[in-house]
Order: sequence, then C-alpha cells, then structure tokens
Amino acid sequence: MNNDIKISEKLSAIVDLGLRRLNSLAPVSNPFSGQTPIYEARVMPPVYADRYTNGKYSIAKDGRNPLAQLNEGGTTTGRSNQLQGRLALNFKPVTGLTLTGILAPTFDFNKTKAFSKKITYTLADGSPTTLSNTALTVLNEGRNEIYQLTSQFLANYNKTVNNHNFSGLLGYEGVYSNQESLGASRSGFVLTDFPYLDAGSQLLRDNSGDASEANLRSFFGRLSYDYKSRYFLQANLRYDKSSRFAPAYRDAYFPSFSAGWSLSEEKFMKNIKWVSFLKLRGSYGEVGNERIGNYPYQASIDLSTALFYQNGSVIPLNGGAQTVYAVQNISWETTKSTDIGIDAAFLNNRLSLTADYYQKRTTDILLGLDIPINLGFDRPTQNAGILDVKGWEMAIGWKDKIGELSYSAGFNLSDAKSNIVNMGGTQILGDQSIFEGSQFNEWYGYRSTGIYQNTASANAAPRTSNAVTAGDLGYADTDNNGIINANDRVLLGGSLPRYQYGGNINLAYKGFDFGISFQGVAKRLSRLNSEVVRPFQEQFGNFPELIDGKFYSKNNTPEQNMVAQYPRLTNTVSGNNYALSDFWLFNGAYFRIKNTTLGYTLADKPLLKKVGLQSIRFYVAVNDFFTSSKFPKYADPESGNAAYPIVTTFLGGVNVKF
Repeated sequence: MNNDIKISEKLSAIVDLGLRRLNSLAPVSNPFSGQTPIYEARVMPPVYADRYTNGKYSIAKDGRNPLAQLNEGGTTTGRSNQLQGRLALNFKPVTGLTLTGILAPTFDFNKTKAFSKKITYTLADGSPTTLSNTALTVLNEGRNEIYQLTSQFLANYNKTVNNHNFSGLLGYEGVYSNQESLGASRSGFVLTDFPYLDAGSQLLRDNSGDASEANLRSFFGRLSYDYKSRYFLQANLRYDKSSRFAPAYRDAYFPSFSAGWSLSEEKFMKNIKWVSFLKLRGSYGEVGNERIGNYPYQASIDLSTALFYQNGSVIPLNGGAQTVYAVQNISWETTKSTDIGIDAAFLNNRLSLTADYYQKRTTDILLGLDIPINLGFDRPTQNAGILDVKGWEMAIGWKDKIGELSYSAGFNLSDAKSNIVNMGGTQILGDQSIFEGSQFNEWYGYRSTGIYQNTASANAAPRTSNAVTAGDLGYADTDNNGIINANDRVLLGGSLPRYQYGGNINLAYKGFDFGISFQGVAKRLSRLNSEVVRPFQEQFGNFPELIDGKFYSKNNTPEQNMVAQYPRLTNTVSGNNYALSDFWLFNGAYFRIKNTTLGYTLADKPLLKKVGLQSIRFYVAVNDFFTSSKFPKYADPESGNAAYPIVTTFLGGVNVKF
C-alpha cells in the first residue's frame, strides 16, 4: 500500500506498507553424501536398481538410493515473513528548500523445519536388512528474527540566478540492524510422519542460538552547479562511522568530484544538425567497504563442547576459547575510481551512444593474513591488499517509427581486467588464486604436456606419483627439480568473464508488441565440474556421457589414442588426472537469448469502459530457450558450471489497468 498525503501547501507525507510471505519446500539432501538429487542422479550408475519388482525401494548402493531419498527421505520447509514500512514527511518552509525526514523499518520473521527421515530397506524377498539412509530420523528447526531501521534526514536547496543553477544537499542516514536466531533438534522419532520436536527422544536433543547487532551512521553533503545546462560541476563528501570497527577506527571520509561539458549547447555546434546532443564528463570518487562480519577487533569467545580425559574416561565438557586473533587497528577498505565518459545522440535523437573508461584502485583490502601457527589462532582479518581494475563500457541504441510500426534496438558491451598489486605477503592458493601479480581469482594450476601414449614415456618423465602411467596426464616440471608437485603450478589466465554484452530489440504495431533480449560473454576461461568429466566418482560413480568414445584406452588403436580428448578410465590417480591444469580449461564464451515476449493490448474500447477498465494486455513469454556455447547442452554457461541444468520457462499472463 502506497499513500501520498498532501497535508498543506508546505507539508506532505508518504506512508507505505508492504507485506511479503514466502513458503518454500525442498527435499532433504542425501545423508550419505550431503548432495542434492541433481548430483545423485548424475553419479549413480544404472547397474543399481531403484525398485524391486514388488514395488519396494531397493538397497541400491549400500542403502544410498536417490529416488527413495527424494520421495521418502523427508523435506525442508521454510516460511519467511517480511513487513516493510516507510514514513516520510516533506516540509517546504521557503521557496527552493525541502526538508525530508524518513523512517523505514523492516521486520523479518523466518522459520525452517528440516525433517530427515530414516528409510529402512528390505531385500527383494521382503526380509529386513540393517541398511538405511541414516541412523535416525532427525528434526532440525530454526527461528530467525531480524529488525532493521533506516532513518534519514535530508535538506535540499535549489536556486537559479541569471542562468546560474545552484543546488545543495545535506543529509544524515542511520542503518541499525539486530538479528537473533534460535535452533533446536531431536532424533529418535518413532512416528516419522509427525515432524514436531516433542515427538522425538528426550535423550537425543540439542539446541543453539546466537545474536548480532550493527550500526552504520553517515553524514553527507553535495554541491552542484551548472550554467545554462552547458557546464556542470559537482562535489560530494560522505562521513561514515561503523560499529564493526574499534572506536578509534570507525570513522572514514569519502569525497568525490565530477565535471561535465555539453558541447551541443555551444554556438559553434548549433549548425551541426546531425548532432542532437554531445556531452563530455569526468569524475573521481572514493567509496568504502565495511562488510567483514561483526566485531573483528574484539577477542570474542567461541563456545563449544570438547572431550577431556578424566579418571580413565573421556568426558565431554562445555567450554569456550578465543579462536581468531583480534586486530585492533582494522578499518575501512577504500576504492578510488576515476572515470571519463561521453554521452551523445544523433539524427534527431534516433541514435544514442554512451561510453566510459575507468580505473579503480582498492586499498586497505580486508584480507585474512597468515600468522605463525604456534600462536594457536586462526588467521585474522587485516587491512593489507591493493587491487587495480581497468575497464570500459559502452552502449548504443536506435529508435524510430515507420508508419504505425515503432521499433528500437540497443546493445551494450563492457570489459574489465584486474591486477593484484599487493597482498601484504599473503597468498590465497587454490584452483582460483590471489597473490601479487595475479588477476583476481586467476586460474592456478599445472601446464599439461598431454596424455602419455605409452608406459615408457610416462616412466621417463617427472610425475606426481609412480602410479601415473600410459593414458594419464603429464605436467611440465616448471621448477626443473625432477618432481611434479604443487610448486610446479603457474598462473593460467583469468577466470572472470571478459567482453560482457547484452542487447534488446522491440517492435510495436497496432496493439501488438514484440520484444527479445539477449546477453553473453565473448571471452572467458572456464572449467567443468569434475562429475561431468570424471568417471567412477566416489569410487563407484557413473560414466559421464560427455567422454563416451573420447577417452584413452588400451583397447584403442595408437591412432585413436593420439586424438583422445580425455585420460583413461580410472579413479586410482584421480588426484593427478583431475587436478586443475590448462588441459581442463576451455573457452567459456556463450550467447543466450534471455527472454522473448509477444503481447497484444486492448485499450480505449467502449466495452472496456463499460466494465471500468482502461486497458487489458495479453502476453506470452519464454525465458532461456536458446543458448550457444561449448558447454554441454544441459550446462548453464552463465553460472560457469554444470551443477544445475538450464531451465527454460514458458509464461503467459494478463495485465489489467483500471
């Protein structure tokens, strides 16, 4: 409900209220693996039956039956309720001055219930077995309450003197949040269709709870000036104070400046008819980041249950200890940005163009830095890193009309590249690594020398282990010490997308409208999930269809093995063959049609007016129905992996205006 209330000529109010309620239902993940049904469907070989001929669920893989788990293993239900409000008062005491006060509370009341049921399997003849999906039926319940209050006070002033336009803003904003959660669980349910805590065993119960509180207060101001909409100047200053830092380090100032010049307003441009608008602009600004969790400067105590050996017995005792080293002088992370750009329109505003080039430097990056192990603490968060990013972006559009046909098209393209300048001596090493000289989250692995074609060539080369043989992957010995280990890994290229683009085309004719939008990435190094290319996952897993007929085999001819795309079928040296290397990286570029919509609108019809309607629009739409990429056909290139398949959605609807 949105309400705009005019109290007097100088005073008005806004009263908004919104309520959202969401119910969710999902299957419980497999207790064996903790994985979702999508993963289970991929990994489970078809040699294991899902049901016996009598209709009972079969044992499958030692009681790991994903179909039984999906249907009988229990569900996770969730209910979230959010109440939002916004109260604003606008007061205009004098001409040009507007005072605004805003209070915007948000209340969240959420609860979850995960009921994981025990499935006891039988043999094909109906006789019982000891195999089950989990030892006990377990119920976990959670309650979470969040309260957030945003308060603002704004003073806006506008003044024009002989084509000189001035405006100013002074403001205050406070963002307070408080959350508290409660959890409880019980096991040993006799009634597996009664998901309530009191039906579980009183001897097998647990509970938990936590809370957090944070506050951010900001003062800000802005001064703007323009002359005849030709020359533009603006200056901003923001002062922030965050409760997440120690009292002496909570404050930070963030200035920004911008200037613009509308060349199309100059006299020497007036005779250039094909230029409708042309503006040059530039800016410099600083912004801060304090999203590092709550109270990293405090030596907080983590509560836990530890095992102690007393009088010949092992006894669990509750206790607490400091686990993370506290750093007092941690403060704001700062990003400084410089941007130059152009805005233009041509041919009577039918053709539009916007382009920007920018550079960003982030300093005092909040990083978890290594400390000596003998201190006995996890590594603390500190201000240490420096990250540079350079990029550009552009957008071009065209709109016109031919008779009763209106049409428009737009296209945008952007690119950015990062570079780690400093990490304070810390390295974050993994398949995607961050250290000095690398890009952010750059691929980090081995240089592959290909698939060993015979045992002799494998034995003669440096290997990760003596088990590596014909049909396995070989790697370059980059440090020339005759051994392949983690020290031979090198940077292999950025994992982040390059040349991101998107666009749309829209048509309208006599009540009909048609729209299509697309997006994609022109360059990206990607890697498939291991279950898509790795056979015998978890020692017994399925055989991926993607590698069928394309792997090295002793049953192949030498010519077939020379062109094999994948190593031999084995799980024995999976640590070697499926370690990250350039062998597994490929071009992850893609093109996707995101949405296509066709609609028809009836408006200003006598029949509609009789029933009190302004217009009615019928439409059909389809989302994600076409994708072109080098990913498997079921994989989603936008997410960069095959963990969850592409979902095509068909929609139909009606929009009614009264």
